[in-house]
Amino acid sequence: METPRYNPFHQVHQGLRALLYHTALSIQHTDFTNDIQRTAVINEIASVLDLFESHAHTEDTMVFPLVHKHAPAIANEFEQQHIKDHELSAQLSASIYTLKEAATPALRLSAGNALYFAFTDFAVFNLAHMKQEEMLVNAVLWTNYTDSDLHALTMQIVAQLPPEKNMRYSYWMLKGLNNTEIATWLTIVKQTSPAPVFHCLMEVS
Repeated sequence: METPRYNPFHQVHQGLRALLYHTALSIQHTDFTNDIQRTAVINEIASVLDLFESHAHTEDTMVFPLVHKHAPAIANEFEQQHIKDHELSAQLSASIYTLKEAATPALRLSAGNALYFAFTDFAVFNLAHMKQEEMLVNAVLWTNYTDSDLHALTMQIVAQLPPEKNMRYSYWMLKGLNNTEIATWLTIVKQTSPAPVFHCLMEVS
């Protein structure tokens, strides 16, 4: 039996999927005529947009250049998908603005419904996009780079993240991984990272 290759996308993608699923339910549970609930879900969606935008930037600047060296057509395809993702993000941001400006209960309900549809488009696109990355981009990475190379890439990505944003990603990765994956991750962090980093991760979990 072959040892599975290291998937540099898996951990963060599982976290981002968990974030999408959670937020979709939050939107469904929101009474858009309620000021507190409406504000809470707007803030939650804004956080989604921020984390996905940051993730796409990381891929564009640190992952796709490696792919471009060996499979430029595939790299270009995914870069084009990120342009589409930006368009969907802009539409979702516009829906948030419309909801914020809605002045009556009826307008807020209508804007909330439009927001849900815009978020659905964003989520469906990104779920498919992440699946394709793990199939097509990984195939190029695995052909041309060792697992050690890809582990080093992951460490470089984590190192350039601001601590606050890294903790936000970590929170959702802990929500999205299974217990065995979490235990393995925590063990590795404890063995390889400074004690404060491990303790912060434990607090998040």
